[in-house]
This record gives sequence, structure tokens and C-alpha cells, in this order.
Amino acid sequence: MRAVYAEEPYKIGIRDIPVPEIGEDEVLVKVAYTGICGSDLHAFHGKHAFRKPPVMLGHEVSGTICKMGSAVKGLTLGQPVAVMPQINCGKCRACLSGKEHLCEHRIMPSTPGWHGLGTFADYVVAPAKVICPLGDVPLKLGALTEPLSVATHLMSRVPAGHDENLVIVGAGTIGLLLLAIATAYGFKNILITDILDENLELARKLGAAKTVNVLKTDGVSAVKEHFGELGCETVLVAAGGPDILEQAMDMCRPGGTIMFVAMITEPSTFVSYPIVFKELNILGSFNYTMADFDTSVEFLRTRGEGISSIITHVMPLDDAAAAFKILNEKSEFAIKILMKA
Repeated sequence: MRAVYAEEPYKIGIRDIPVPEIGEDEVLVKVAYTGICGSDLHAFHGKHAFRKPPVMLGHEVSGTICKMGSAVKGLTLGQPVAVMPQINCGKCRACLSGKEHLCEHRIMPSTPGWHGLGTFADYVVAPAKVICPLGDVPLKLGALTEPLSVATHLMSRVPAGHDENLVIVGAGTIGLLLLAIATAYGFKNILITDILDENLELARKLGAAKTVNVLKTDGVSAVKEHFGELGCETVLVAAGGPDILEQAMDMCRPGGTIMFVAMITEPSTFVSYPIVFKELNILGSFNYTMADFDTSVEFLRTRGEGISSIITHVMPLDDAAAAFKILNEKSEFAIKILMKA
């Protein structure tokens, strides 16, 4: 089968490798669509935490079950599915406390525990316990289940009792997915920021009340003008930057909540006074659970038309190098690129 590898930093290659064998509790999925994530781009650059070239890439996927192990129950051949790309141990403290997404021993695609395989291929193997049926959700849309689950998991952590106002910092894939589902969580008056006008144009189509290009307008001033001098009660950070936490603290009203989903790896400093003086809640959101995948599938079923607008490209798997070039060089407007196997 074809398999896309980051052979070395900034070099994509396609290998011909054997179709993986499956264990008794595993299934083989014929890949339909697989999405390129920002973390795949980090691996392409040679800067990912554990996916180092040469490495097979990919973890966002939809497809149909084409083979099942002898112990697999509740699934059927030909069934359209997505794959939750993490396997928890079920035994560590996190798993036993119901936080399996924080498993100390979780196994991810492209690592030895996952046969060293990613999803950028003709087939992917996975344990039955991480298979998520898509029902009548189209396979193209189903490939968004994983990134959408990042958004649904974050929304599940926003404290209850919030008002209807929301700031989303960053209108990339996750920021736009947060925007697409925000009204289901009680948010109606939503301001979103970004540095690209094209992303913000799409945000307006997805229902943003206010969009702000922070290269042209000060984001903090725009938030205070829109929501009042105290700022907004809930701020979701889905973009990086050296002073992003300080900006978020300035945007957030006293007693409010700042949620981080952006993984900022560069060192930064900040003054902690606003955290204390304004009694701010600063929380992180990491990964997802199968429950988040189920929630995401329902959103894809009921809000699929809007959510699908973030898919800007569908390219053949054989054109993986060209797809990475588009994302790396930003040579054209692109948010989510799917590769069709």
C-alpha cells in the first residue's frame, strides 16, 4: 500500500509498504480521506515532540471497515467510521479516574505501539475500541471528526453558567470549528481574531458577530469596544504568539475564564498580577475522549454544511508533497487539506 512519510525535514516521500496485519481485537480500515494537521507540519519541519523523520504521518481519518479480528463485536464490514487516534492503557491513575485522554501510557499513530503507522496511507489498523461509527455522515465530512473533537472537548471544559459572550483568538482550523459549534453551548455574541482576512471572511460566514485582523487593529481594544471596558467573560485561545497570554488576560473580564488549546512551545514571560487581581481562571484542554468523538459525529450530522466550509482542498494521496508545500509556503489560501486515498 502507499504510505506518506516525512523522509527528512522538508521532504515528503511515498513508500510502498505491506498492508498491516490485524490482531484479534483490531480492525483494518480502508482509508477514504485523511487530513493534514498542524502537528503533521511540525513533523515535516522536524520539530515534532516525538514524530521525527523518517516517520509516517497522519492521524485524522475516515474510511470503511474492510477486515475485522475474531474478537471484534458490534462493528460490521463496510461500515463507515472514523478513528480516535489514541489508545489508553486503562490501568493508570488517569484512566482509572475517567481521564483516559491523559493516559500516562497512551499510544499514538506513528509510534511503535501503533505498528509505527500513521493514517496517510491506503489502509490503517486500529483497535476496535477506538473505532467511531459515522452513521450517515459522509466520509469526506467524517475526516473532520478528530479536529472537531479537539473543539468539543474544549467546550466541555468551559465552566457552566457563562454568559453569551465569547472571544476566540485564532481563526485557523480549531478556532473556526469552535466558532461553528459555539452556539450549541450558549454563546451568541462571538468575536474572533486572526491575521488573515480570508480566514476572517469564513468566520463571518460561520456566524461571528465581529472579526478582527490583529495586524490592522489592536485586538484588546476591539474586544473592549465590542463587549465593554471590562472585556469578555470567556476567551478561547487557539493561536500562538509571544504575548498571547497577556493579551488574553487583558481581554478577559474579572472572574472570567481563559481556555488554552493552542500548544505554544516557545518560552514567554508574563506579569501574573491580572490573574490574581481579576481572579481569572486559566485552563488547558488536551486531546479528547470517545464521548467527544460521539458528540462530534452528531455535530457533523446536524451542522455539517457549515463545518465543511473549512475544507479548502481535497488532493490525491499521491500529491502529498504538493499539499505540504501549500501549507508550508502559504502559497494559497488553505485551512484544512484532505487527502483522498
